[in-house]
Amino acid sequence: MLGTPLHNALRQNLSTDGRAPEWPKVVISNLQIPADQMTLTRSLTLKASDCIRFDAVLWHDAKRPERFSNLSLCAPELPKQSNNFVLTWKRFSISGKTSGQVRSDGPIPPYSKLPSDPAMERWLMNQFGLYYVGSLLTLVGYDPNFTVDDRRFWIRNIKG
Repeated sequence: MLGTPLHNALRQNLSTDGRAPEWPKVVISNLQIPADQMTLTRSLTLKASDCIRFDAVLWHDAKRPERFSNLSLCAPELPKQSNNFVLTWKRFSISGKTSGQVRSDGPIPPYSKLPSDPAMERWLMNQFGLYYVGSLLTLVGYDPNFTVDDRRFWIRNIKG
């Protein structure tokens, strides 16, 4: 992911007036989570081989999607930071026009940023999800201090 246009994509268009820009948008889909990250029995120490895999769409504007397949984000690539902002970020629904409960690759975002899937909740609750979702947000250029920017990143689905 680091060597793709997804890296810092949201920083290509920063707010100039206190409102969130509409573009670009990043959608993560077919997220594959390692099975041993889904339980609380494993220690939180990340191994170099701990990777999530996913596809992504970078929407430059309403008519120009750029698709990426078979991407990965592995433990050594995670920014060294606190990811507690994810707990607040995920709590709020997406503002403005949404596709409601219909989760797609965009360009219109769904009502909620994360899939309402028990596996997603479990992954976030045991901290691994916080590390990875927070790192994805950071790596695409999301600024956790600019909380009105809520329409430009969502996870469509977990691949079952």
